[in-house]
Amino acid sequence: MLTNKLLDFTLGGFVSMTEIICGDCGCGEGELHELFCSKERCPFCEQQLVSCGCISTVLSLDQNEQRAVEDYEDDSVEPLKSINRRWERALIKKGRVPF
Repeated sequence: MLTNKLLDFTLGGFVSMTEIICGDCGCGEGELHELFCSKERCPFCEQQLVSCGCISTVLSLDQNEQRAVEDYEDDSVEPLKSINRRWERALIKKGRVPF
């Protein structure tokens, strides 16, 4: 978590405000992280999303899909591309956790 000092010139002066932002993706407090940000919390187990393992159980990955997730080489090609799309839909359906 980072804190940025912002200056507001709209009131004709300098008003100091504090904004808390994610140190990884830059989202503000109460906003959703960029998808798959390393700081995002899993809505299923409330642990860190990138390392919690819920993707395997929630999506019921088969052995080949599980191996692809563990190796995670290129998510722009199959099977990771479709696994990530399914995971994104599952996260949205459950309700992603704001920062």
